[in-house]
Amino acid sequence: MHSREYMDFIPRVMRLAPPADALRRLIEQTHTRRTGKQVAYDRAFWRPPLHPRAAYELEADQIRNLLGLRPLVSITDHDDLEACAELHAIDIDVPYSSEWTVPYKDTVFHIGVHNLPPEQARSLAAEMEHCRANPTPQYFRPVLAALDALPGVLLVLNHPFCNEERVDRPRHIRLLLEFLATYGQWLHALELNGLQPTGDNRETIKLAAEKGFPVISGGDRHCREANANVNLTNAASFDEFVDEVRREAFSLVLFLPQYREPIAARYIEFIWHAVQPYPELPGRERWVDRVFYDSVDGEVLPLSVQWPSGGPAPIRWFLSAVEFLATPHMRATLRRALGEQNEIGA
Repeated sequence: MHSREYMDFIPRVMRLAPPADALRRLIEQTHTRRTGKQVAYDRAFWRPPLHPRAAYELEADQIRNLLGLRPLVSITDHDDLEACAELHAIDIDVPYSSEWTVPYKDTVFHIGVHNLPPEQARSLAAEMEHCRANPTPQYFRPVLAALDALPGVLLVLNHPFCNEERVDRPRHIRLLLEFLATYGQWLHALELNGLQPTGDNRETIKLAAEKGFPVISGGDRHCREANANVNLTNAASFDEFVDEVRREAFSLVLFLPQYREPIAARYIEFIWHAVQPYPELPGRERWVDRVFYDSVDGEVLPLSVQWPSGGPAPIRWFLSAVEFLATPHMRATLRRALGEQNEIGA
């Protein structure tokens, strides 16, 4: 609930499901006719619905109940440590971790920074935020080196082939290789992402082998589906797990059954989870309470200010279509139509 997730992923994802995408394009055309403006997805963002304890329990319960193992869970929001602090306040022992946004030329990379020393976590997070606002080597390099110098910290390049800035893929890959050549000496692993396509994860495995990195589990679980992969380890603590990855370069990743589902079906369910009502969340019950936009005067407002009744009819029709596509019956239909994701490989 502390991450700020921009909405520009919606057109990209909905193109994977033509029936819902047709309705999206109709809504956009209607909006443009009425206002003369395009839908500004890049000016709107949403916050995931689950509070930190619910997010933690979702992951921990999957490990306990599906695998019968003791969970070690690291929760990361974008550039924020509040979830970790809130969990510590209720005596849930998680590492202080964050997903660090690193602009690099005309693309963006994300580094999972796990297991910060509690007494230094806030000051280190402030330095990382300064780097995010000033993404130059003179700021970034010493902070990354300082994090690497902390023996219990794990630095992971998350979903390296995810091209969020939508630069052309060959350029993103060139910048990725350049980034690793410049800063890879301070990184410890590459991430296999539970919400990325099989092809991207295969490319990550290949890249890691070429550059001498282990690969570890991770994934953009923003809503109510537990992550689709986990690390298997004999480590008794997160410190031991970090040591296993950093110094032994050992990692064993298990992909779970939900990863075989067609990626389009999983994204549709993800969107439906994001817009469902959550009556147990005071002040954030409806999706319009959790979606925000930058108004023309620079004020950030929840969408409920403009749409107190839940939005115009076309929006409600769109959400009904997403809900229909997210039902178990339709998910099975999509699985038959689109096929399962292929094996990741070793």
